[in-house]
Amino acid sequence: MFVAFKTTTVDQMSYVRDASLKYEREMQSGFSYTLSVKSRNDEPTGNLHYIMNDETHTVIPDITTTEASLLFRYAPGETFVNTKQRRIPVTYDAPVFTLSHTTGLKDVLGSDYQFNLTEAGISKRFWLSSWGKFDLAIKAGKQWNKVPFPLLIMPAANLSYITQRETFNLINNMEFLNDQFVSLDLAYDMNGKLFNRIPLIKKLKWREVFRFRSLYGTLSDKNNPDKTPGLFLFPTRDGVTTSFAMEKETPYMEVSVGVYNIFKLLHVEYVRRLNYLDHPGINRDGIRVALIMNF
Repeated sequence: MFVAFKTTTVDQMSYVRDASLKYEREMQSGFSYTLSVKSRNDEPTGNLHYIMNDETHTVIPDITTTEASLLFRYAPGETFVNTKQRRIPVTYDAPVFTLSHTTGLKDVLGSDYQFNLTEAGISKRFWLSSWGKFDLAIKAGKQWNKVPFPLLIMPAANLSYITQRETFNLINNMEFLNDQFVSLDLAYDMNGKLFNRIPLIKKLKWREVFRFRSLYGTLSDKNNPDKTPGLFLFPTRDGVTTSFAMEKETPYMEVSVGVYNIFKLLHVEYVRRLNYLDHPGINRDGIRVALIMNF
């Protein structure tokens, strides 16, 4: 419910109809693999349009894809608390390695495109004794084929006021379109190392946390509608382009400073965007919150 409140305009949307079948096998060693197939129809709505970069700017009403995926995951020593609806990690101490590959199957169940997408990731928590803990998450991926922008790699944008793990708080939806990327998420929880030196704050038992998030991505000429025919034009709003290819050697960066354990429950965080400040409709900074119980 709270995630429904957005920090920016959200009018570039799609109606999505999909059917999927998934098989997952998990082993005691922490290794698991997932096989899945999915058929998906994507119909743009609102201020989102699929327009070919041809002379007549042909409007495409929808696209259909059929894909098969294989995901490997290895998290030695990972443990969970299970509920009827989901399971929650007990800690994030275990290193988590993931590797996935998705293949688009053209002409299968009406699919319009053939493509190959590979992604990999690693995350780990490091304990620093009395200095708190440090969380690291690195992800990378590549789209190998020529595809229209809905099939490119889009950042994990968080458009709500609720902070979420491994998402970018100040990137707009579809703001950056890449066919290869590397992302970095760092979080340092000092566990009161600073606040415990301040008498009044020490009694409140507030805790401080610092975050840094960065995204480096590139868009090859074969997937750039300004350089290659047969693609969709990038999305616009009121005639102004709202999606971009990232500048070479200039990663996107944002930082945040947060305080948690307020009333034993509330987490408040100030987020600041460091670059790409000239993009239309962006927020340079903001406040994010969360309800987090710590024991």
